[in-house]
Amino acid sequence: MTDTLHQHLVTAEAALNAGRFDEMHAALDKVFAADPGSLAGLWIYTYGTPYTPGDKMLARIEGFARQKALSAPLRAQLLFMLGKAYDDLGKPQRAFDAVVAANRLKGVRYDNGAMAALARDTLAAVRAAPDLRLDARPPRMVFVLGMPRSGTSLISQMLAAHREITNLGERIALGPALMRDGTGRNPHIAFLDGLDADRLEAARTAYLQGVPNTGIFVDKMPENYYFAWAIPMLFPDAQIIHMRRDKQATCWSCFKNDFRDGHRYSYDWGDLSAQYDRHLDFCALGAARAGSAWHDIHLDTLTAAPRATLTPVLTALGLDWTDACAAPEKSGGDMPTLSKWQVRQGIDPAMARGWQAYKPLIEARFGA
Repeated sequence: MTDTLHQHLVTAEAALNAGRFDEMHAALDKVFAADPGSLAGLWIYTYGTPYTPGDKMLARIEGFARQKALSAPLRAQLLFMLGKAYDDLGKPQRAFDAVVAANRLKGVRYDNGAMAALARDTLAAVRAAPDLRLDARPPRMVFVLGMPRSGTSLISQMLAAHREITNLGERIALGPALMRDGTGRNPHIAFLDGLDADRLEAARTAYLQGVPNTGIFVDKMPENYYFAWAIPMLFPDAQIIHMRRDKQATCWSCFKNDFRDGHRYSYDWGDLSAQYDRHLDFCALGAARAGSAWHDIHLDTLTAAPRATLTPVLTALGLDWTDACAAPEKSGGDMPTLSKWQVRQGIDPAMARGWQAYKPLIEARFGA
């Protein structure tokens, strides 16, 4: 039974990532028939289903969360799910309280001071290194970066709806390509020491492993903002999209979600706020290097005027606008990010405004 249950969970999560929600629910019916308390099943259900009044799964999660014998991490996971459910039901106070409690129970440790020092040292090393540029040659790259929950998934899906563009997803490739090990120092800072064209060429080759040598490709790893300074050096003809969103909106959207892996700063509001500011420091340096190839795009503007906002990027790539870009929900493909449901609903300006119900709660607890 365990193997069969696991296979149903795998099927449900794959269907969720692909936007096949009927298939997801059919697989979850089999999961819950075998194990009504499957936490993995409840997580998939929660992030692939808009809760409505009377939802039996909500009552089940509430019941589990009340159990006194739960470990803190398990209770935190259930509270994150409750926060999402209460948000769907238009109950911001209950959602806010659940999210705050979930983050408190999560128990994640993050050394904000050490990260601040590393960021300062990295930025100083970049400014001191020579600004070398390789020759532009195929493939043509588009880098979409920014804080998590800022709209990177949406704009990447919009771009990928163009028949000439392929979305590579969140590639964990740029950071490793820019490392120089064996020096006893931070490998990214060591990469910049004595930087020359040969080292850049090796980094480009490492990054492009597995990428076809012709075409236009999107890399939508948000954390590539750490390495935005290097993109014009490796890919002089790349277009770089920095997705922007109101700071409180971005921080709240991160804070209310359990990323499970990575983003350890997101469980403390102060750490999260500091990370947002650091990301702007790295992006400012990247923008100075990239010039006209850098595009600051605000999520509110993108959802309100998708054609006018995206056309300058397409023009820079030598492409014309196509109406398919305004219907990302039809483009298909896997979406293994927390935005998997929202992106499948199409472009709606309201998607960027839902956080405003939490603004007074945020400011009352954390300050303006």
